Amino acid sequence: MYSEKSLLSETATLKNAIDQADAIIIGAGSGLSAAAGLSYDNPTIFKIWFPGYHEHYGIRTINEAELYQFPTLEEHHAYWTRHIASIRYNRAIGKLYLDLYRIIKNKPYFILTTNTDGQFQKAGFDLKKICTPQGDLAFFQCSKPCNDELYPNNQMIQKLLASLGPHDFSVKPEHIPRCPNCGNPLIPNIRRDNAFVEKPWMAKYQNLIDLINAHQGKNILLLELGVGINTPGIIRYPFEHLTLQRNNTYLIRINLKTDNLSLLANSNKAAIIQADIGPLLEELAKEY
Repeated sequence: MYSEKSLLSETATLKNAIDQADAIIIGAGSGLSAAAGLSYDNPTIFKIWFPGYHEHYGIRTINEAELYQFPTLEEHHAYWTRHIASIRYNRAIGKLYLDLYRIIKNKPYFILTTNTDGQFQKAGFDLKKICTPQGDLAFFQCSKPCNDELYPNNQMIQKLLASLGPHDFSVKPEHIPRCPNCGNPLIPNIRRDNAFVEKPWMAKYQNLIDLINAHQGKNILLLELGVGINTPGIIRYPFEHLTLQRNNTYLIRINLKTDNLSLLANSNKAAIIQADIGPLLEELAKEY
């Protein structure tokens, strides 16, 4: 933790940058989910949310479960039904997302996030201004894939969930959702391998480009929240390159862990705030 004096100083730094910005581009990673109460590496959370899975499969965390190769398709769909229901649909809105919305809602903005949990949309952010290039748990896709379609899965998940008993680790074969085009199983639209359907998300980058082009000569703030180094090519490096290449652009990287600015180490166009995102946004939201 950090002192109240430090918190007030960091809040003032962030507020000044936001107030001077004509537009804000947010880059959000797993650290933001953790700050909102969902740590994908916490064994206790996994045991509470997915009872029996540690004992049955030896899985310890949500991160492990996302990468786990279940022995059968029926077991795969049983776990992912529970995963999607718990994380995408039943999970409450994290307060820090509501605080963030309050802070920037009156500015032109765009959200680029590797998180697939839909918290930004739940908090009120415009879906047209959110790009999730790693996918979104609210959608299924063809496992082949035979097309670039995304299929909203809320109703399918609810039906699957209703068919599962509390101690069932498999769904019935006839309950597995199928692609309406080719009949192959539908799977979650998240980036795990080369079968990932990314085209609908890549198309959203045009909205980001449009925002940048509409603010030529104006101040753009790149606000990076809890972004790690697992996939630096999605947010971290593009944000640093954009800051270097574009005038009137400033980057603030907020992360609880010690971090650095790879390309901007000696630049006056970037700053690091090493802080717990939740208290920082809560304090800042009082100003708006």
